Amino acid sequence: MPETSPELSPRCLKCGSDAVIPDVRLIDRREGNARMPAELGVETKPDALMFTGEVRVSTRAQVCGDCGFVEVYAADPRTLWDAYVERLAREFDR
Repeated sequence: MPETSPELSPRCLKCGSDAVIPDVRLIDRREGNARMPAELGVETKPDALMFTGEVRVSTRAQVCGDCGFVEVYAADPRTLWDAYVERLAREFDR
């Protein structure tokens, strides 16, 4: 693999290579053949039969061009955290 500048590409957490491809799209094919961006979700009311209060955020990823290690990140982790805290508060209030 050709070496890249550390300022342009981070190092792989698994093998240490600098051949990391940032901003890779993670595609989910849950809608038949439609190419949908993958999402992460937290339900604020997981015991509800309907309207579970699911909060979703998109993902972003990076891939090591040498070893293939993939890192996936929530694009908006604070939103997921807030939904999780809301769920904990509901469970505590029972």
